Amino acid sequence: MEELVDKLISKEIIMSITIVIIAIIIYIIIKKIINKILKRDNENTKLNKKRKTFIKLLNNIIKYILIICTGLAILQINGINVTSIVAGLGLVSVIAGLALQDALKDIIMGINIIIDDYYSVGDVLKINDVEGKVTEVGLKVTKLKDINNGNRYVISNRSIVDALTLSNELYIDVPLPYEEKIEDLEEIFENIVEQIRVLDNVTDASYIGLNEFGDSAIFYKFKILVKPEFKLPAKRAANRIIKLELDKNNIEIPYTQIDIHTK
Repeated sequence: MEELVDKLISKEIIMSITIVIIAIIIYIIIKKIINKILKRDNENTKLNKKRKTFIKLLNNIIKYILIICTGLAILQINGINVTSIVAGLGLVSVIAGLALQDALKDIIMGINIIIDDYYSVGDVLKINDVEGKVTEVGLKVTKLKDINNGNRYVISNRSIVDALTLSNELYIDVPLPYEEKIEDLEEIFENIVEQIRVLDNVTDASYIGLNEFGDSAIFYKFKILVKPEFKLPAKRAANRIIKLELDKNNIEIPYTQIDIHTK
């Protein structure tokens, strides 16, 4: 019994308990500071969601660092050679780093995305030839929903080279015969523009002017302002309006014709 009491009140046990208490106090202080920052963010809306994510990530990193350091300090106090353990951990870290280097690249890029505010959930981007709306931003991957076909893509952060924000401008070229008078066409275009303006998700539309002289047609350009994720349905609806209005005025859209001569 006396031996047990002596062990419980030994210098090693007391120092180990003291180190654990100090580590807990340090973690509580850091956590209070982080919570205070987040609370101030909620009140003043100075930080965005990405900053919050990074702060929470930092909180977890600090927690695990404290746990590892505390564990090593306790082992050292109790007579265990920490140097050999650290050396072993270093070798394991090298092996793990080589095996998980792609995952580490994803995480590092994910942290950069969060810190530098590359993009956020709800943005419509072009990433690696995929035009989509961002549905999730993680440390390892970015998830997109294709605005053209609805497909969902999971893109590893390390493979993201450029993230191009799509504009809200949609352009439509309409080929029409050379024989048609521009003055008559421009009156028809006014009716087309008025109908396009009232389409869902369209904020404005306009006829820009004569854009190009083609081989068998003149190309007239229209500009439509619409949210990027609604460009495809807006284009379809606008094309329908244009075709119906041209049909109403007996104007045909030129198409390639091939003459075949037989002997």
